[in-house]
Amino acid sequence: MGGIRVFSVVMNTETLQKYAELALKVGLDFQKDQCLQIGTGVGTYEYARAIGKTAYEMGAKYVRIVVSDNELTKSRAENTSKENLSYIPRDLIEGGKMQLDESWARIRIDSTEELDVLKGVDSDALSEMTRSSRTAMKFLSEQLMRHKHPWLVLAAPGPKWAKRIYGLGDDASQKEIDEAYRKLEEVFISILRLDKEDPVATWKDLGRTLRERGLKLNGMKLDRVRFTSGKTDLTVALAPTHTWLGGPSQLPDGRWYEPNLPTEEVFTTPDYRRTEGVVHVVKPVKVMENLVEGAWFKFEKGKVVDFGADSGKDILGKFLSMDEGASYLGEVALVDVDSPINRSGIIFGSILFDENASCHIALGAGYPSCLANADDLQSNEELKDAGCNVSVLHTDFMISDDETDVTGYTADGTEMPIIRKGKFVL
Repeated sequence: MGGIRVFSVVMNTETLQKYAELALKVGLDFQKDQCLQIGTGVGTYEYARAIGKTAYEMGAKYVRIVVSDNELTKSRAENTSKENLSYIPRDLIEGGKMQLDESWARIRIDSTEELDVLKGVDSDALSEMTRSSRTAMKFLSEQLMRHKHPWLVLAAPGPKWAKRIYGLGDDASQKEIDEAYRKLEEVFISILRLDKEDPVATWKDLGRTLRERGLKLNGMKLDRVRFTSGKTDLTVALAPTHTWLGGPSQLPDGRWYEPNLPTEEVFTTPDYRRTEGVVHVVKPVKVMENLVEGAWFKFEKGKVVDFGADSGKDILGKFLSMDEGASYLGEVALVDVDSPINRSGIIFGSILFDENASCHIALGAGYPSCLANADDLQSNEELKDAGCNVSVLHTDFMISDDETDVTGYTADGTEMPIIRKGKFVL
């Protein structure tokens, strides 16, 4: 594999093929003659290549792999002049417009093999690069968040990720790394249901279950939900025309795709103006490619008015000041503690996995697709008037455990239990 070790004998060729097919058939509902872009870190390139090969076998017109190198990003942050940190090549913008015009499918493989590379890098430099990139490509992210084109975020197991998850230091032997790596692959295969005879059918069944859960929540006609557990007492108001979604999302042509694999959540768009209370984050979160641990937030009239963290507070502060919407909520999601990811007992250090082990909130942009009147809301002003937050950012923070209660309230104050001790009681 060209010196880049990604998969061991645990994830054999047959299992790898199942995962590639799951990504394309369930994650994207990929079509013959469609183009595909795969974004990957250096350590997961071989997996991106496997997906690309499978896409061509399914009749892809063209596959492009784009590699994000955190080592190179680090060098840029440390050496590039301040005025050049905001530079965005024009071909990236034009390429994004072309992909929208041609309805490309997009996959991003989470950079779990490069989690620590940017730790300690100047937060101002990272903030400027992130802000410039997100602002320049906002036209693309807005279309994806409205589910106008298929997109998918997934991950792949690797030795560096395994070392972090299982707490191995730099002095770990190769045998210890190999054992941790095999353990991670086994957990990964189980969570992704790749050990099932037909993973595609299994995930479609799960998608139906999550959609049904969303329909039950919609039938409750809630005005707000309250999270209580330990130090957390947070009330998240819901946008007036909110709808709960779970499982696959529907494209304009009627096809269904799954934006995240794995997924165990039902989610909706809050009214960003009405969040109140204090919430403590229960898992580490990657913010601007740095892990923030032990975070907490205090909200008043929807806005974060105070915050802290055991580590990464500086990065968190840069995030919150990125734009006006970064300090307001754009998503609230519910997850049962019986999810396979939570049952694994592992803190993955990847939002993709950790958000599906815990109820979570997201600071930043809201999902217009979670508003019943989304097609009538085209401008930022219209979205904000409907309660949907607007931002160039969107980052999830996990907030529940097996002691968490979630209670729904209608506009007249009627209480409805949703989760008790971490489990759905709908």
